[in-house]
Amino acid sequence: MASNEEFPLRIDTVPAASATERRIEDDIPAAQTQSWQLVYVRNGAIEERCNDKRVLLRAGSILLHEPEEIFAMRCLGEIPPEVLRIDFFCSGAAMDRFRGATFHAEPGEQHDLNWLMKEVAELFDPPATPGEKPTLREEIPFGARQQLAIHLENLLILLARRCKRPRKPTLRVRRERRQAALVEAARAYFAQNLTHEVRVEEVCAALGCTRTQLQQAFRLRLRHTAMEEFAAMRLDYAAQLLARGATPGEVAAQMGYCSGAYFSQKFHAATGNTPSAYRRMQQGLPARRQNRQQKDKEAPKTSIPESDQKK
Repeated sequence: MASNEEFPLRIDTVPAASATERRIEDDIPAAQTQSWQLVYVRNGAIEERCNDKRVLLRAGSILLHEPEEIFAMRCLGEIPPEVLRIDFFCSGAAMDRFRGATFHAEPGEQHDLNWLMKEVAELFDPPATPGEKPTLREEIPFGARQQLAIHLENLLILLARRCKRPRKPTLRVRRERRQAALVEAARAYFAQNLTHEVRVEEVCAALGCTRTQLQQAFRLRLRHTAMEEFAAMRLDYAAQLLARGATPGEVAAQMGYCSGAYFSQKFHAATGNTPSAYRRMQQGLPARRQNRQQKDKEAPKTSIPESDQKK
């Protein structure tokens, strides 16, 4: 039967479980969970890995690993820790409440935890090597696995009541997320089309949005229009080509500018340097010497000595 509001948590199966006193040297190497995994520390202390995080669990601590999470265990202190570890498959959206959560057992939950510790020790043989899976014993009492699932379900329900139901994002948050996603999608489209001009209509058709939606997203997220962002990305790419040694004429032709003069004008307005000057700077070359015509332009318009003017 599928989960619903009347039965929000259902344990489908418990493939493995262990409830043992660990020796100080009994570390569990890193492995990936195939299902949900409950960890409860009755005595002592351990360090539990949760993907890239390390979580300290003392006596009374409860942690749940989600499916496909990397876990590992390291014993801490001088007291051999007593640890309950249950792998289980569970259907129900309520399990989302447990992602990244840790608990400290309360009196109402202690009954189920104590029962699970005792029953798991009687139903499963512990592994010979730390990290290996415990095995279910051949002869078990009638209905024992169902009872195990029932007590585990009850424990999870009690824990879920302590978790706040995840809030749905507000309308403003959803709108901001859509706009951010639209801007990123547009920039990715721009990056694939830097060598030629594109029109706003082409971008909107490719992304499945209207012109108004696109412009609003860019103005709110980046404070300029989509085409201004595209022009800036093109000039950044042109600067990279110049730095690699391409001539201004080659860059203008490769990137589809209508003329070399137009490219030079746009590049100078954006960077304060002409394409030729930028290319020489990036290659560590000296500035180009002035030719005779440039020198004549900078020379004084009159060369009559001051003494002659006085006469």
